[in-house]
Amino acid sequence: MPDPRIHLRELIEKFLAARLAFDAFQQSYSKAYADDEADRDFSREDVDFFGTIHEKAEWTMKSPSAEDRVDGWLDEAEFAAWLIRFVQSRFGPPSA
Repeated sequence: MPDPRIHLRELIEKFLAARLAFDAFQQSYSKAYADDEADRDFSREDVDFFGTIHEKAEWTMKSPSAEDRVDGWLDEAEFAAWLIRFVQSRFGPPSA
């Protein structure tokens, strides 16, 4: 099996480049991260990084109500903006 870190990063990059819709991203990311138990060989930092993305994606929907937002739900655009900042906090800004 290829390195799951590479597969998860590829999914993130495809989503952020708008080559993968949120629903497809969330389903593929969840399968790659949770269902395949990819994190069994991850470092603590990898688990924190990829796990945080998995959790945040699980709390994302198309149109959260005001009540949903109070509970912590994001819409897809907010998730994408959060994900850009989160990835940059670990890897730095993309190279030009």
